[in-house]
Amino acid sequence: MTFFSILFALIAEQYRPVTANHWIRRVSARWLDWVAGEFGGKTEAGASPIGARLACMVAFILPTFFVFVVYVSCMLTYPILGFLWNILIAYLFFGFRQFSHSFTAVHEAIENHDLPAARLALGQWYGADLDVSDLTETEVITLALERAIIGSQHHVFGVLFWFLMPIGPAGIVLYRLADTASMRWSERGDFNLSESSRHFFYVLDWIPSRITAMGFAIVGNFEDAVYSWRHLTQKWSDPLSAVILASGSGALGVRLGEPLTEPDSDEALRMAEAGEPLIYEIGLEPTERTMRSAVGLVWRLVIVWMALLLMLTIALWLG
Repeated sequence: MTFFSILFALIAEQYRPVTANHWIRRVSARWLDWVAGEFGGKTEAGASPIGARLACMVAFILPTFFVFVVYVSCMLTYPILGFLWNILIAYLFFGFRQFSHSFTAVHEAIENHDLPAARLALGQWYGADLDVSDLTETEVITLALERAIIGSQHHVFGVLFWFLMPIGPAGIVLYRLADTASMRWSERGDFNLSESSRHFFYVLDWIPSRITAMGFAIVGNFEDAVYSWRHLTQKWSDPLSAVILASGSGALGVRLGEPLTEPDSDEALRMAEAGEPLIYEIGLEPTERTMRSAVGLVWRLVIVWMALLLMLTIALWLG
């Protein structure tokens, strides 16, 4: 049932994507803002450490519990309703088109050699946090690739992982709310709320991010992906994003992130003892062709996930 729930949700999302203005996105944002206001807006210092942790529990656990109760109730009465509930939750919280649409806009501008349009599309994607006025074409492509790789994890592969957990569709809600809060609460300037939500999401995404990194290595350039994962993660400050970006860049055979001035010390010592040349970076500068390759990389991994789910479903039927 899980395989067909995901399949139908993906098909529905392709034809009628859940955009940023969709009602479920607005409701989720208002819920998180209300919780943050209740637990973090009572003093000038914001939420206390205990209040911040309590805010995370309220913001994430209550909706998760509600979705889980509805799921169990449907499965115990009419399993077909549980199947439809799965499809609905997966459709509402899967976000394949939420990042692919922006990536496509940048890609089409680059493909048409329209750098100003590419900068504009990238700026709309990143928001006010990024100044795109002086970016070169390579920098635009690099930033778009990084955003797309992280987006594929937060909107697709991480969601898939939590959907396969015993709590089913409730896992999707838990993961997506934690991801949204980690970004939304960071913009409030409340340190404790921001850190608590980031830590909560770190715990949720630690295993899925590494499974995705392994998946990128399998469907892409394996050796470069593994090398980048082992030695180039220090190029990014966020440890979760670093694992996915390092593996993704190696799988694509391109250089992403800030250039390194020196390699990992342990690896440098090993290479020096072996008489091998020190390698600071691997891969080529990203180009428009890399953007097409990135789309293929993500879709190959989606197909691998779906193929494994299909085989598991058939095995359960036969067993």
